[in-house]
Amino acid sequence: MNITIEMACSINGIIATEDGNEDFLSYRGWEIMIEFLKEYDVLIWGRKTWDNILLWGNEYIEDLKDTNIIILSHNNNLKSELNNVTYCNSIEECLNVCKKLEYEKIFISGGARINNAFMERCIVNKIILNYNPYILNKGIPLFEGNYFENKLKLENVVKEKDGIVQVHYSVINE
Repeated sequence: MNITIEMACSINGIIATEDGNEDFLSYRGWEIMIEFLKEYDVLIWGRKTWDNILLWGNEYIEDLKDTNIIILSHNNNLKSELNNVTYCNSIEECLNVCKKLEYEKIFISGGARINNAFMERCIVNKIILNYNPYILNKGIPLFEGNYFENKLKLENVVKEKDGIVQVHYSVINE
């Protein structure tokens, strides 16, 4: 499997305010993610991220109509009304679903605990960060959970619209 984490964040690595608000992030970040998703078999989000997306409105859900989505949640009773959305209650179940459905290219886009859970298992191959020209001194970081560390190799830097700097790293899993 080829696993990529892609996130929009402030220049100091905050993905949302303490209450989960992402209004400081440019809409261009959403467009970038939708463009990337064309290259991947499945998008993985945590339930809180998914709940936020659902609140944004139908146009966002419409953007995802052709995307296979897995939502990770500890709540075993969640079922989706959307045919392209599957709920899993663990990383292991998620990876088993990916294997069963032959999803080779996996795209993870939050939240912090989901990003962390994949990184601490040393199974992520690539990280793409879209740094927005904004600073928050408190909020939800890119990664949150058990300790891990990884060395990264810079692969590419792209100057995007709206002052976004996109940085591509490969993860060196030793």
